[in-house]
Amino acid sequence: MYDTENLKFILGPTNTGKTHYALERMLSYPSATIGLPLRLLAKEVYEKLCKKVGKMKVALITGEEQTIPSTSKYYVATVEAMPVDIPVDFAAVDEIQLCNDFERGHVFTDRLLNFRGKLETLFLGSDVMEDILKSIFPKADFIKKKRRSKLSYFGKKKIYSLPKRSAIIAFNTADIYEIASRLKTVKGGAAVVLGALSPQTRNSQVEMFEEGSVDYIVATDAIGMGLNLNIENIALSSLKKFDGKDFRYLKTSEIGQIAGRAGRNRKEGSFGCTLDCKELNSRVIDAVEKNNFEKTNFLYWRSNDLNFDSLENLIKSLDKHSNDPRLIKTQNTKDEDLLRHLSKISVVRRKLINRFHINLLWEICTIPDYFKNLDNTFSEMLIKIFLDISSSGRIDNAWTRSEILKLQNFEGSIDMLTYRLSKTRFWNYVANKKNWHSETKEISYLARDAELKLSIALHKKLTSEFVDEKMRVIMKSYNLKKKLLVHLKDENKVFLNDVKIASIVNLKVKIYDQKSIFSNKFIKKEIINKIKNVINENGQEILKNTDKIQLNASGFIIYKKNKIGEIFKGDQINSPRVMLPHSNYLDEELNRELCINIAKKIRDDLKNLFKGYSKPNLKNKTVNGLLFSLLEAGGIIEKPNNIKKRNDYEEILESLKKLKITIGNKFIFHNSVMEKKNRKTIWMLSNLYYTGKIKLFF
Repeated sequence: MYDTENLKFILGPTNTGKTHYALERMLSYPSATIGLPLRLLAKEVYEKLCKKVGKMKVALITGEEQTIPSTSKYYVATVEAMPVDIPVDFAAVDEIQLCNDFERGHVFTDRLLNFRGKLETLFLGSDVMEDILKSIFPKADFIKKKRRSKLSYFGKKKIYSLPKRSAIIAFNTADIYEIASRLKTVKGGAAVVLGALSPQTRNSQVEMFEEGSVDYIVATDAIGMGLNLNIENIALSSLKKFDGKDFRYLKTSEIGQIAGRAGRNRKEGSFGCTLDCKELNSRVIDAVEKNNFEKTNFLYWRSNDLNFDSLENLIKSLDKHSNDPRLIKTQNTKDEDLLRHLSKISVVRRKLINRFHINLLWEICTIPDYFKNLDNTFSEMLIKIFLDISSSGRIDNAWTRSEILKLQNFEGSIDMLTYRLSKTRFWNYVANKKNWHSETKEISYLARDAELKLSIALHKKLTSEFVDEKMRVIMKSYNLKKKLLVHLKDENKVFLNDVKIASIVNLKVKIYDQKSIFSNKFIKKEIINKIKNVINENGQEILKNTDKIQLNASGFIIYKKNKIGEIFKGDQINSPRVMLPHSNYLDEELNRELCINIAKKIRDDLKNLFKGYSKPNLKNKTVNGLLFSLLEAGGIIEKPNNIKKRNDYEEILESLKKLKITIGNKFIFHNSVMEKKNRKTIWMLSNLYYTGKIKLFF
């Protein structure tokens, strides 16, 4: 029933080298076509082939992008855009299990049943398809591939516990952005990959992950469709997705397809859950680890034998069911529903008078809805396009140009940029339609230019929103040099490779963008160790040179004209408590030793103010006691309440006067504390001791 000549199936889990095998086979023929499930993947394969055989031999054909040199021999396309009218020696289609996909299954099934290379046809995909393919193509060749690395389950982890080189999978844009934002907070940032991104934006985001600027990537399940990334771990944030019709739980095989992107070549991979995703049960875990999934038992299908004699005949042919029970009429009828809706509009209905116009309306209805918004923008644009072509044979160039130029606005939120980008994708798709424009090249150039500029703007916006740029620069430098070097320049400037990250003055450290830099634990450890070494070397130097320490009127401890600490109230006027900054960098024992020695230096300096003045009086013990107290207290003490009542008060007063000591109303003080060079310090120490605060002397 179905053609099986030179037909081959390569089946197996992810990371088996199926696509690599197909590309090698492709290049062994003079001409070939390969269909891939994603524009992003088609672009990736196209670039690989260009490097091998040159750009003039390779064509890229997607709905939104067409690069077709006149000397093309190899055609790389999305499955929907495959050039089925160009005969080639070799043909291949990847991810053939998507024949069972709700949204696109009928397209893959059509390629499976009807598209062939002249000499060899190759279909690649999951081995869940093995039984049904063997039943449809019993004479075809089947090659089974085994995974090249082990895949194991790591359980459920909190988002901040996820290891590096992890991809977190979400199933809607809002969740992707929320997760990326959280990763920026706890991990320094993340790249994002979702279907709404253009290849340029996606490649720029992926480049950050691949080069190591970020260690995490947040993506939709499209990541399971063969995108080659250096991912070691996959974490599911949910087990539910919207399949175009309803929200439903993932099939076990879908979990396996996604999880299988972890690990590359011989490197082992792991998968698990995070955030609100429930733990996988033992049955699912075992199935994923052993690649043992429920087999596919039907394929989505739609007739490709369409009748355009009348609108009624077209709808009837679209409604046709297959006689093969394994082929189920597609349930995704968005394009059919749109056809019914537009054909009821009177201005459209009046034009449906011949095969050309009926075929045109159907072709317009199959344009992907890139907008996905709830208003009528999409259908209104389709009506305008249909009326233009059906009336004049071409789309109005002035209108098209105006619509595209409106998109040349690169400011706004991520959502606004994404929406404008979706519109450029629409116009890229329309520009690729043959004979729809009289100035096709100009329209195509305008649309591609708008897409490129919006892609750059969106990448910058995503990076600004979800990546700590300081950390990205540092990690890029690290990955280029393949080493992490923390070093000093000009004695006090700290550099991480070529990036200035901190400055050190004596015991004081200033780290620039500490939140960014310390978000990476490895880098944080290296920086702290280097700073600790420098701070402790400086501390040892200060310890050896305490004679150079000074105390200013603000209570700051000064060394080499720089503040290294400050004083607080202590047990006595001349024994303030010494505090040094950044004790988390300074060794505890050295910190203690410095504080003790600096405090002793302050006491000694105060005692030295009175040496030579405070001579003991051998006859009067009261005078001697006052002298001792003054010496210990820094030259000023509170006047005892009962001193005036002593019989020898006049003698005490005379003795102290000779020693240049004054008895005031409230205090007894050495006259030296009033000397200009000393009074600010004594004033500061006295206020600190008696009030707990430092008051500046005026």
